[in-house]
Amino acid sequence: MGAHYLWLKGLHILVAVVALGTSAGLGIVLEFYGNDRTHGSFVLRIIERVVALVVIPGYVLVLATGLWMANLAWPFTMGWIQLAIGLWIVGVVLLGCSLVALRRQRRLHGIEGSTYAKSAIVSRALGAAFGLVVVVILYLMVFKP
Repeated sequence: MGAHYLWLKGLHILVAVVALGTSAGLGIVLEFYGNDRTHGSFVLRIIERVVALVVIPGYVLVLATGLWMANLAWPFTMGWIQLAIGLWIVGVVLLGCSLVALRRQRRLHGIEGSTYAKSAIVSRALGAAFGLVVVVILYLMVFKP
């Protein structure tokens, strides 16, 4: 492991903080303003756009830099690396489903009744599940059990 590994690790952490930190911040904004009658539709559209333009590319870049670092320092046969890759796949599926649910929630915004409420709950649940997957991956990366 040389200096290039440390630069790569720094890039990996920077991308993770920006992309996944943005995702966490968007979840907070969604919770506070997603159901707002006046601005909710705008907030949902902005969140959808930021997820598509920042979070998803960042999540893919985190995988690329992580695999590159693993290739430099550890064998891919390590259990924590295999588990993290499997969880990354689960995370990308959850993130995609979350984006679809968010789009549905935006289309239904302003409609009174249980249809919108159900779509909002599904959107939040998928986002929370994605966040949980990210936290478990973070645990694996830090502690390497």
